[in-house]
Amino acid sequence: MKEELKVAAVFIGTIIGAGLASGQEILQFFSRFGRGSFIGILICFILYILLSFIFINMAYKKRFNSYNDLVDYCLGKKLGFIADWIITIFIFFSNTIMISGGGAMLNEYIGIDKRYGIFIMAIVSFLVALFSTNGVIAINSIIVPLSTFIVLILGFFVFEENSINITLPLFNNENVYGSAIIYACFNFMTAIGVLYPMAREVKSRESFVKGCILGSIVLTLLGLIINYNILTYYPASFNSEIPNLYVAKNHGPLLPLYLTVIIWLEMFTTEVGCLYSLSKRMQNVLNKSYFYCLLTILLISIPFSFIGFSNLIKMFYPPFGLISMLILLIGVIKYVILRK
Repeated sequence: MKEELKVAAVFIGTIIGAGLASGQEILQFFSRFGRGSFIGILICFILYILLSFIFINMAYKKRFNSYNDLVDYCLGKKLGFIADWIITIFIFFSNTIMISGGGAMLNEYIGIDKRYGIFIMAIVSFLVALFSTNGVIAINSIIVPLSTFIVLILGFFVFEENSINITLPLFNNENVYGSAIIYACFNFMTAIGVLYPMAREVKSRESFVKGCILGSIVLTLLGLIINYNILTYYPASFNSEIPNLYVAKNHGPLLPLYLTVIIWLEMFTTEVGCLYSLSKRMQNVLNKSYFYCLLTILLISIPFSFIGFSNLIKMFYPPFGLISMLILLIGVIKYVILRK
């Protein structure tokens, strides 16, 4: 059971990030569809389970060590080479987004100059990522239970004191199903970058799959709670940069403080996961030391982090979701064909 919990913690920590903890991802991909958004989150849960079963089994069978092994297998060497570098760029900017967001949070809630906040985020992430897989597992094992607990507490207060806003339509005139698929593929492809290198250290395939399933259950529960919170406080929550924090401000002075800390820590865990994934990728390509790759990526990331948190999210998340969906779809087709 110990290995399952480790895998689940890393799976949750890589996906949950600042976007989910803040409520911004849930708002953009689900809540804007009204009450039908709950169906979208459940679709996402089913996809997490199916994709975990297929692609973790594939990793052990084909002995994949990184996400570029999967891309080459699905698209071939030529297209795989192009797609691999596109994905690497997206993960690089995800890493940059978290550094930028971490600096912005420290600036907004503690008053630290954003430049210093960015450097603090970068240095602390570097020190934890130095411990490679053990660092990723250790930090997620601490932060994931804490963030889950805070979101559950907030959900309890909202549920006890309010009922969902019944003025919301069941569906808006947009495609909640397509949004759910893109969101699931985007998140799972990001997680693969961290999970595949772990496959060499977690010997049991069954434990790995169970860990991903456990992580999927927790992520779905958190998504449903955050979505409920946002819809309950519609329309004001829809206009907030951090919807979950807006909700928390309606429930005393302590919850907003705790949630602010949690959002920063979730940015931190995602940043560590991205750094680890990119450094392993660079290590395989350049045959350099892990330390050299880690330091190089961080030094390149810092200047980009000044572009801005929200601008980077809008630019890079949706197209990465579409590319991830294409790669995973081809992988599923190959998996089904080879099993016949």
